[in-house]
Amino acid sequence: MPFQKLLVDNRVHLTPSQRRIMQYIVDNYEEAIFLTASQLAHSVGVSEATVVRLAQALGFDGYPGMQSKFREGLQDRLSTVTRLEHTVDHVRQVGDVVVKVLQEDIQNLSQTLRNLPIEVFEQAVTDIEKAKRIFVVGLRGAHAPALTLATYLRFLGKPAQLLMPGHGELWDILQGLEKTDLVIGISLPRYTSITVEVLEHARQQRARVGVITDSPLSPLARHAHWVLTAECQLDSFIESFTAATSLINALLTAMSIRKPDKTLRILREREAIWEDKGVYVSDPRTRKSK
Repeated sequence: MPFQKLLVDNRVHLTPSQRRIMQYIVDNYEEAIFLTASQLAHSVGVSEATVVRLAQALGFDGYPGMQSKFREGLQDRLSTVTRLEHTVDHVRQVGDVVVKVLQEDIQNLSQTLRNLPIEVFEQAVTDIEKAKRIFVVGLRGAHAPALTLATYLRFLGKPAQLLMPGHGELWDILQGLEKTDLVIGISLPRYTSITVEVLEHARQQRARVGVITDSPLSPLARHAHWVLTAECQLDSFIESFTAATSLINALLTAMSIRKPDKTLRILREREAIWEDKGVYVSDPRTRKSK
C-alpha cells in the first residue's frame, strides 16, 4: 500500500502518544527520520515501545521499516539553495532539464492518483457544493492554484473568495465564520505559516476545513476535516504544483457535473457577458466568412 494512503487510512486509529510522535517527525523532519527508535522516543517523551507500536500500527514489522519508508516517500525539506546545488550536480545539459522535469511530473501525477482515496475526494466535492461561503488560501507558489480554484468556483456560481494577506483585512474577512462555511488551504513544502494560522482559526470557529498538501503529516492537515495529497517532488529549487493543480481541475470538473443543468445555465449567462464586454480575443477560426 502506498505510504501516503497508508497514513490516511490509519490516521484515526493512532493513539495520542503515537500522534505526538508523528507530529514531532513533521516538525523536526530532517533530524527525526535519522533518529533511532530509542532516540526518537527520548525526544518525544514516550517509551521506545510506543515508537515500535506506531510502526506496527502503520503496517510495518518494526521501526526500521517505517523509518526507511519515511526517507523514501516524503518530500525532502531542503533549502532552495541546497536543492539547486543538487540539481546542478545531476543535470549537465540544458536539454536534459525538460526531459527530467516532465518525467518527474508524470511520476507525481501517477503517484497522486495511486494514493487518492476516492471517498475523501467525494467528501471534498460535497463540502464545496454545500458550503454557504468558500474561502481559499494559498500563498507564494501556492497562490496560482489557489487563484485557479477560487476563480473557477465563481464561474460555477459558488460564493468563493481568494484570501490575500498583506492588506490588513485578512482577519476581518474571516470574522464571523460559521459551520456552513468552507476554508480550503493549499500549501506544499515549504509550508507558509499564515496558511496554517488561517486553517487553525477556521477550525476554531467550527467552519469546515479542507486541505490540498503533500502529506497527511503536513502542518495544514492537523486542522483539516479532509486532506487531498499531491506529490510535489522535483529535483529543482522549486516545488511542483502540477499534481495539486490537477486535483483542483478534478474538483472543478466534478462540481460542474453534479448539477449539469444549473452549470450550463450559469456558464451561458457568463459567456454572454464575456462576449458583450469583449473579455476574450475572438478566435478568427470561428468567424463567419463574408
